[in-house]
Amino acid sequence: MLSVFDKNKSLGTLDGIVKKFPVDINGPSSNVTIRLTEDGSAWLATPFCIFAVLMIFHGFMYVFTKDKRKPSKTLLLIPLLINSIMTYAYFTYASDLGSTGVPVELTHAGTGIRQVFYSKFIAWFLTWPLVLISFEITSHTSSNTDNETDFVTRVIQLFQNVFIKLVYIEIFIVLFLIGALVETTYKWGYFTFGVCALLFVSYLVCVDVHRSFLSDAPTSKWGNYLVYFTLFIWHLYPISWGLSEGGNVIQPDSEAVFYGILDLINFGIVPTALTWISVRNINEECFRNGVGNGCPCNCRNKELESIPTGQSGDTAVGAYGRYANDETV
Repeated sequence: MLSVFDKNKSLGTLDGIVKKFPVDINGPSSNVTIRLTEDGSAWLATPFCIFAVLMIFHGFMYVFTKDKRKPSKTLLLIPLLINSIMTYAYFTYASDLGSTGVPVELTHAGTGIRQVFYSKFIAWFLTWPLVLISFEITSHTSSNTDNETDFVTRVIQLFQNVFIKLVYIEIFIVLFLIGALVETTYKWGYFTFGVCALLFVSYLVCVDVHRSFLSDAPTSKWGNYLVYFTLFIWHLYPISWGLSEGGNVIQPDSEAVFYGILDLINFGIVPTALTWISVRNINEECFRNGVGNGCPCNCRNKELESIPTGQSGDTAVGAYGRYANDETV
């Protein structure tokens, strides 16, 4: 039979195990004074779970989509890859891993060394280009090709159209990462360059969406409006950076909430919605023929062009199957 001392010791050990948090196991070195706490780590489990559910859902959808629906199945890869990467990233973030200590320049939220999570910048670097590709598909800016263009050529044109945006969005992310790791006021130089890169990409996306609204292609207006909304979300990232890694105004817990909400919208909700809008609107026959997504009118015109528009004598046939001599309205 255990003595009272042994019982208390056993209970104390069990209680210590139950109360273990990732910040207690994987926390940074003791010299990091401004750091993620148990509350912040617990909240980060929420976006991790949401991204994980979306990853599993799109994984099942991809596996069980018939191979003959290749365009739709290919589109499902975008949210699957994005949510997979963000799931791994937020598992790392919530586990208090993937960070380093950086001495603060400003002391609004305290003095000393601040914990900076570089893991989220790596996740952005891998996933943000996929968000841009979903924008490209939604606005159909690469679909203005002739009807004889094959699928491979369309893919090349899509890559050319989106390449400059991919380069500058990656520049934006890398500059923000460098700025977060710089200890001196020079970090704001990298911040300024990064914001300029983001504004440039936003301008290019706005031009594409504007052209999409003006084009004859039956693109989704709701999808285009969603792209505009996402651009607004993008410009909240510099604000979050300025309040956290840059200006040291808010604590890492508040930083986690701010970035977590933005990431859920930018990498979770928006790519999923845009992908399913594109899947719903896609016309696979047109896609294979290179006319463009969601273009039944173009296919109809192509069919009409194949119908003979005139014959000899009184039996001439019009484009819609009427006799040329028939004046009936």
